[in-house]
Amino acid sequence: MSAFAVISDVHANLEALDAVLADVARRGIVSIYCLGDLLSYGPNPVECLDRAATWDVVLRGDWDERVLSAPTAELMPEHLRIVQWTRTALSAAGSPEDVVLRREYLATRRLTHALGDFLFAHGTPRDPLNEWLFPEDVYNPATMAEIGTALNRYGFVGNTHLPGAFVQSGNDPGAWEFFAPAEVHDFWRFDGRKAIINVGSVGQPRDGDPRACYVTVDGWDVNWHRVPYDVDATVAKVYAVPDLNNIHGDRLREGR
Repeated sequence: MSAFAVISDVHANLEALDAVLADVARRGIVSIYCLGDLLSYGPNPVECLDRAATWDVVLRGDWDERVLSAPTAELMPEHLRIVQWTRTALSAAGSPEDVVLRREYLATRRLTHALGDFLFAHGTPRDPLNEWLFPEDVYNPATMAEIGTALNRYGFVGNTHLPGAFVQSGNDPGAWEFFAPAEVHDFWRFDGRKAIINVGSVGQPRDGDPRACYVTVDGWDVNWHRVPYDVDATVAKVYAVPDLNNIHGDRLREGR
């Protein structure tokens, strides 16, 4: 199996996405698997969605789902503004045929993808669309046992924007450990134990590091990569859109 890149949570941040794509190409990798949430929060949903059309696998995330079909009555006011602005941006770009094709593309994205021993999902293997797997969940054995049961062996997830490795320890299905990338020198090797890799976020990191984050996979080896990009350019674009709260630009500078 050739090496491939796994990205997630682009959130319409074109500067971050293009920086990551350039980094992937520099490494000679041509296969890209995206775990979803291409849309919302950021100012370039059309461009990010169009970039994704050439990738090997693109899954649907919870924010993609909101843009696609969430009833507006179920959204909080701030989320409603983001979703409505994103929908308007997608419907106003290009010809009517382009608009239809983008919507059809988004609607046909799957929630999971299996590749040998690997399972790809946005949220968790148990609930790909609506569940978040946080580092502190390793202290909840019942939750981890159920999530682990839904996993054949190895998984890749996003959604929390917090990179790291969840690894089952011993024979107890509820006993798991979490390792942040810094603890393992940005490297993990699958070793037979069940493991779930959070690949971090391209467009909205939340681990205190403003650089875009993604992983590459070569055989059983996983590497996290951090990529700088023009954060100020993205922040300026967010500020220029009244329906995108300035806080979603400010947080990019701090990786929060």
